[in-house]
Amino acid sequence: MIIKMRKIVLKTTAFLIIFLLSACNSSRPGQSLEDTTTAPDTSPSATTVAPPQDSASGECGFMWANKALPELSKDFNQALQEVLPESEGYVQAYGENCVTETGEVVRFLTMESDFYITLKVEDPDDKEALGELVEEVMSVMAQFPTDETPGPQPGYIGITFEAPGESLRLWTMRRDIEVALENGLRGEELFNALQSK
Repeated sequence: MIIKMRKIVLKTTAFLIIFLLSACNSSRPGQSLEDTTTAPDTSPSATTVAPPQDSASGECGFMWANKALPELSKDFNQALQEVLPESEGYVQAYGENCVTETGEVVRFLTMESDFYITLKVEDPDDKEALGELVEEVMSVMAQFPTDETPGPQPGYIGITFEAPGESLRLWTMRRDIEVALENGLRGEELFNALQSK
C-alpha cells in the first residue's frame, strides 16, 4: 500500500514539475490561428500554468492558449473592409486549455475575444492619421459589443499599421480605447495616449 501511494505521489509530482518547468512566462500568446481545441499551443508564451484541478475527465493543468473564431473573424473582417477597404482583421479567443497529464486537451475556457487588425498606411510617423484610423476601427468595433463576443472580459485590440518597408503595432485593452474616446481624445492625442499604455 505504501509503495502504491509513493508511486501516485511521484507521478503527481512529476506531472507538476513538467508543467511548472514549461511555464516560461505569462506574456500574451502570438497571433497564431491554430485551433487549440484539438492540440495545445506549445509556444513558450502560451504555457503559463495554473495549479492542476479536477475536471470531468480527471486531473488537468491549465495552459494559456488561443482559439480561432472563424465565423466571428469572417463577420468582423467584412465589416472592417466596408469602412477601411485595404484592411484585414480577425478575432481569436484567449483563455486556457485544460490539459491532461497525457497532453490531451479536455476543454478550452474562454476569457476574452481579442481583435487583430492590419491597416495600410503611407506614413507610420503621422500620429494624427493613425489616431483617426483607430477611431474608424472603433466605429466597426461598435458592431461587436463585448457582451456579444465570447468570454467575460473585454479583451484586447491589436492594430498593425503597415507602410512600405516598416510597420508600427498598437496593442491595448479595448476598454482603454473606449475610455480615451469617451474623454474626448482624438487624432494624435488619442494615438499617443494609447501608445503609452
